[in-house]
Amino acid sequence: YDVDEWYSRSKGMEFKPERGSRCTMCFDMRFERTALYAHENGFKWFTTTNATSRWKDENQVNSSGMRSANKYPGVEYWVYDWQTQTMTDRKYEINAKHKFYKQEYC
Repeated sequence: YDVDEWYSRSKGMEFKPERGSRCTMCFDMRFERTALYAHENGFKWFTTTNATSRWKDENQVNSSGMRSANKYPGVEYWVYDWQTQTMTDRKYEINAKHKFYKQEYC
């Protein structure tokens, strides 16, 4: 995670709303690095837990992932509907059991 790069890319977006252009920029930045890592290390697929969050726009998250994967031959972004009630229940069960920290914002 390159904090300086994030600040550089997000300059002027400080007051953009959740699910806005700052989120797209952030997803793109992170997925670009993830897709590159997948390409360099022979991984065919990547995905994210961001698509499980009720605070995020699933289409926005998935679009960023697909854009990044398209830059590297043989790398694909796994699109899956993670926002089902079953997945939500399971996520909360795992978080409670292992006492994971969960933030409700970026």
